[in-house]
Amino acid sequence: MIIGKVLKIGDKVHWRDSWGSGPVEKVKVTSIDITQEPNEKYGDDAPEATWELVQENRVVVGLEVESGGMSKWAYSYQIAPEGQDPRDFHMSPLYEKGWY
Repeated sequence: MIIGKVLKIGDKVHWRDSWGSGPVEKVKVTSIDITQEPNEKYGDDAPEATWELVQENRVVVGLEVESGGMSKWAYSYQIAPEGQDPRDFHMSPLYEKGWY
C-alpha cells in the first residue's frame, strides 16, 4: 500500500485495458472522478485522489494512451503506480469479495 501518496492528473500509471485483462501499458491520467461506492462509473471531479481510494475502487480515471494517443477511461482496479502490475497492486480483500 502507498500510504500518504496521491494520484494526480498528469501522472503516468500502468493500465490494463479490456476490464483488466489486457496487457500492461503506460498511460497518462487526464481526469479523476471520486465515487461514493466501489465500482461506480460516475463520481465527482477531483484534481487528485489517494492511492487508498484507488485500491478501494472508488476512482474512475480518464487516460491518454501513449502508444497511439487515444483517450480511454478506466475503473481504478485497472491502474497501478508506474512500474507495478494492476493485478498485483489490487490483490486485496476487495478483489476477493468480487467487487472487480
